[in-house]
Amino acid sequence: MGGRRIRSRIRKSHFYTFRCLRPKTLDDQGGHVINGPGYTRIVHCNQPHMHLTTTKLLRYRSNYVSTTRYNMLTFLPKCLYEQFHRVANFYFLVAAILSVFPLSPFNKWSMIAPLVFVVGLSMGKEALEDWRRFMQDVEVNSRKASVHRGSGDFGRRVWKKIRVGDIVRVDKDQ
Repeated sequence: MGGRRIRSRIRKSHFYTFRCLRPKTLDDQGGHVINGPGYTRIVHCNQPHMHLTTTKLLRYRSNYVSTTRYNMLTFLPKCLYEQFHRVANFYFLVAAILSVFPLSPFNKWSMIAPLVFVVGLSMGKEALEDWRRFMQDVEVNSRKASVHRGSGDFGRRVWKKIRVGDIVRVDKDQ
């Protein structure tokens, strides 16, 4: 009997199902999540200039797609943090720091050189992968889409310039 209760409590917990990492849905709360119950969004169709106001209710994010992990300022700190977050790299960092002291039986370069090589190689790989992600983002953001201009005609606009309220025509295989 006791084991069944524990299992049912574990199944309902947020940590067990990783629900603590997922955004809350309507089913979890029994109502609307954003800004409390009964929250609605106002979208003016085919009037995107209405969404450029400074009113917080009508301000929406741009359509710019960015999947990169780093930028020029955050590459070095984030990448070093990720590299030394690994146990093996952290161990060799501590060993390299200890080898600098004169009581160490090893030469300091025998510990520092492999660490710098491995971390540098991993950081180079991360930089290359992030550059490829950036180039894919540029490609996606520069694709053209058919956007309604008014009076029934459609014009082409790059994907990152599309705003909330624009009417977009989606063709076959697009």
